[in-house]
Amino acid sequence: MPVVLVTAAAEGFRPNMITIAWTGIVNSEPPMVYVSIRPSRYTYEMVRQSGEYVINVPSAEQARITDRCGLVSGRDVDKFKETGLTPVPASQVKAPLIKEFPINLECRVVEVVKLPTHDMFIGEVLAVHINENVLNENGRLDVDKVKPYAFCFREYRTVREQIGGYGFSKGDGLE
Repeated sequence: MPVVLVTAAAEGFRPNMITIAWTGIVNSEPPMVYVSIRPSRYTYEMVRQSGEYVINVPSAEQARITDRCGLVSGRDVDKFKETGLTPVPASQVKAPLIKEFPINLECRVVEVVKLPTHDMFIGEVLAVHINENVLNENGRLDVDKVKPYAFCFREYRTVREQIGGYGFSKGDGLE
């Protein structure tokens, strides 16, 4: 599961971030993603009230900070102050972007699916921000520069080697 920091803001709350591994893409056109958050979490109420969030994708070098944000509650700790991460105003939502993270997705909630332990906030992606330092010479995202990582069986694991590309199995008898 990909590891991200979700930021949120709502009236009456200090902007916060929460570590999430239950996230992913759910639709292509329009682009939609989801995050699943337990109702007991501080950030849950901000997302519920505002109907907005930002998915901030960290690099492997940021794993310690991302892990730390999952160990403490924003009710008790200002995670931006504690981690030294920089909140930056987003272009479409009130939740801040995290300046130091290579990818930021601004999302507006379009549906909430209530599940037994979590609520799944399905969000339409309104804006995508990619730091220039993770682009290749053609201006496309370079995964090796992003260095994304995943949460696998309670361990953080890097995504290291390309094993194929879209359509690479075509013509090998598997159709």
